[in-house]
Amino acid sequence: MVENLFEQNLLWAVLAAVFWGFAARGARSLATRGTARSIRRRARLGLVLLSVSLLVLALRVALAAALALAAGWTAAADFVLFAAVPLVLAGAAAGTLALPAYRRLAARTAPAAEAPAAPEIADGAPAAVPTAASGPPRGPAPAQREAARAEGRVPAPPARSAGSTPGDPGASDDHASGGDRAPVQDRNSVRDRNSAGESASGRDRGSVQDRASVRDRGTARGGASGRDGGSTRESRSGCDGTPAQGRASVRDRASVRDRNSAGESASVQERGSVRDRGSVRDRSGAGLDELRRAAADPRLVVPVRSCFAASLAAAALTLHPPAPPYAGLLVLELAVLAVAAGALLLLQQRRLAALEAPGLRAPSTAGRLLRSTAVATAVAVLAAGGCTLAAQQSRLPGRMGDSHHRHAYDTGGGPAAGRAPARDLAALTGPRTGTPDRRFTLTATERSLRLASGERVAALAFNGRLPGPELRVRRGELVEVVLVNQDVEEGVTVHWHGVDVPVAEDGVAGVTQDAVRPGGRHVYRFRPPRAGTFWYHSHQQSGTAVRRGLFGALIVEEPAERPVGVDRTVVAHAWPVEGAAGGGGAPAGPHGPGGVMRTALGDDTRLRREKVPEGTPVRLRLVNADNCPRTYSLAGAPFRVAAIDGNDVSGPTALEGERLLIAGGGRFDVVFRQPAGPVHLTVSGDANASGAGGGFEGCGEDGAYGTGRVQTASLLMDPSGTAAPPPPADGPLFDPLRYGSPASAPFGPGTAYDRDFHLVLGNSLGFFDGRPMLMWTVNNAVYPDVPALLVREGDRVRTAFVNRSLDDHPMHLHGHRMLVLSRDGERATGSPWWTDTLNVAPGERYEVAFRADNPGLWMDHCHNLDHARDGMVLHLAYDGVSSPYEAGRSTGNLPE
Repeated sequence: MVENLFEQNLLWAVLAAVFWGFAARGARSLATRGTARSIRRRARLGLVLLSVSLLVLALRVALAAALALAAGWTAAADFVLFAAVPLVLAGAAAGTLALPAYRRLAARTAPAAEAPAAPEIADGAPAAVPTAASGPPRGPAPAQREAARAEGRVPAPPARSAGSTPGDPGASDDHASGGDRAPVQDRNSVRDRNSAGESASGRDRGSVQDRASVRDRGTARGGASGRDGGSTRESRSGCDGTPAQGRASVRDRASVRDRNSAGESASVQERGSVRDRGSVRDRSGAGLDELRRAAADPRLVVPVRSCFAASLAAAALTLHPPAPPYAGLLVLELAVLAVAAGALLLLQQRRLAALEAPGLRAPSTAGRLLRSTAVATAVAVLAAGGCTLAAQQSRLPGRMGDSHHRHAYDTGGGPAAGRAPARDLAALTGPRTGTPDRRFTLTATERSLRLASGERVAALAFNGRLPGPELRVRRGELVEVVLVNQDVEEGVTVHWHGVDVPVAEDGVAGVTQDAVRPGGRHVYRFRPPRAGTFWYHSHQQSGTAVRRGLFGALIVEEPAERPVGVDRTVVAHAWPVEGAAGGGGAPAGPHGPGGVMRTALGDDTRLRREKVPEGTPVRLRLVNADNCPRTYSLAGAPFRVAAIDGNDVSGPTALEGERLLIAGGGRFDVVFRQPAGPVHLTVSGDANASGAGGGFEGCGEDGAYGTGRVQTASLLMDPSGTAAPPPPADGPLFDPLRYGSPASAPFGPGTAYDRDFHLVLGNSLGFFDGRPMLMWTVNNAVYPDVPALLVREGDRVRTAFVNRSLDDHPMHLHGHRMLVLSRDGERATGSPWWTDTLNVAPGERYEVAFRADNPGLWMDHCHNLDHARDGMVLHLAYDGVSSPYEAGRSTGNLPE
């Protein structure tokens, strides 16, 4: 549920920004449409888009609230505060201001065009009525004119002057009228026979005696007289006293025609202003200027553009969430959005004033293209500059000392730092004197080695073996291990995974020691406090070192324990083999040797047979020496899970057909009694070898964990040694939360905790150490910016893990073991589940508790070592303890 809600939040954050981007662009360009009809059409489309955008915004806010309900406020506070709050405010403004404005604009209808007045002729005959096909009327119909002429009311047209041509000012016919050439019959009669039924005279139409007539030779445009209402000058007479034909034309008398109106006449002053300002009405009769002013209303445009700005900010802060505390950043975000809204308001007011200015013209295609190109270029330059700056700022320091480990503390509600006495980590060692009970030497080399099954690996190995030699010791014995680095250029350390050694023996480069360089050596001395199955591996560039082979099993037995039956350690690992077919690809370059990943049990990728007599007790110690969870099947006999991560299970019950999912770095001890038939141990799902671990959703692949690929590595135990293996089990996954019987354990209900920590494991798009990547974050921060968890010796500590990312995170706490209290709100009801490597799958929520009883500065990180390398690391810091060691490229100490 949580994983799905997290994915939906990411998706709809982007979709909301896209929808509001289109809505903002449409609102801004609405007023630049060329006609009233296009403005109304675009307004209707904009209304639909705005409504959909508001629905998307509501869904985005609802998803953030749902995530808070499902995962808790701590896991969703950033999404609610930085996405929901600004979007609610901006969406409310858009819904109350922009939406009604769009509705009003889209609902406007074109006003009915004024009915043209019938032009008068001598007897008052009406003008022809325009039709859609014929266009505007051109004067009286021909039959009416002929009847009028017969009665003497309209004189016949005068003879055309010799040499006159249509359109000539001296011609008696007006060729611009389209064929109806009615002559001027009286000097005091002013008539436009080509208009849509109206004539426009000067201010005094009845005083045009003895003056030349005025003709309008326009086709469908109203005639206009001179500025003084009559002719502006008298006609010139010929030698016989008759006026010259047509010389006092409109052109000669400063007549003004309105070429933009359709079917209307106006006075000279009115027409002059219309021609200067552009058309007031389009052919439908709707006021274009009025519609443009309504479309450019800030109440329509500004809320939509402000909502786009808010959705962009919400998307950015969803894909790259900020680290807590959130209050200051929330105030800053709201202030920035308020300033942006104010700036948009001022810009829109200026734009509205420009739209009302004379001579408005719609921008040309070339102008729009030039402006778009300039905006795109500016955005690209700003984005490139921002990315460059972010990449530079993300580079890890060359040296990170103790100040980086404790640059900031998460106190978990407990006392602040500085109340405990100062101690140097280097002094917190194991016994420095005394004869060791067990002494081992581990020599690290780099060479090409061949597995037992024949595949070749470009290996890093301890003592020339893959994996390294198994170390068996007893609880409480003094163990001494001498590490020798023969030729591993990157350096080597040894970390004792799951063993609560003193901090100076923990083997983390740059935190508890310096990496051992080629030719160097380091001595570890400690007494294992607890029996169980553990393992060791290098913690210098651990992602590469472990993948290539610098690891091995460490078995701690009870002092009085005597071997009974078969006790086998089965270390599973996906090796990057050279030249193999199938499987997943291994990283090449700085983080791996390349090659194809093949799952092996130990150093064998094939079926391995072992003859075990019937009735023999068998203990299989399963070690997952990889990043991703691995699923095992044990078919052929009932079995019990006797221990988890080196901790005995109370009252384990028999299981049959269930599969075992073991976290990366985790261990299970499985016991059974050999039956008469074969028992088959197989790897039924391995994301480490299937390539799933490199996918966008990482190891989980929605819970598949590579189960679609059959692994050839397996172990067959059979009394005869020749039996066919039974098919793998396909039952449900084993659940430790309800397995076994309850037993006495600390941290029961009602326990008062001294520290309470909340760790949200997540994803973030950004830069890490100069590289763009999908980062793995803790509380939206990456190493070294994750605050250290501050404790004091003796504190009871509770920690909540919430995984809202897209991959599994096996969280490993050095130097301590954790008791699982609950998962997804369900309390543990079986045997006390102690663990040092807890797999938190996508969407899961765990609560764990531990006692702070091992002073030091401890790594607390995801044991998917690629995730740790890319930022999922923090520290458990005891008050007063400091480290003299430094990490970073300049120091040569690179723990992950």
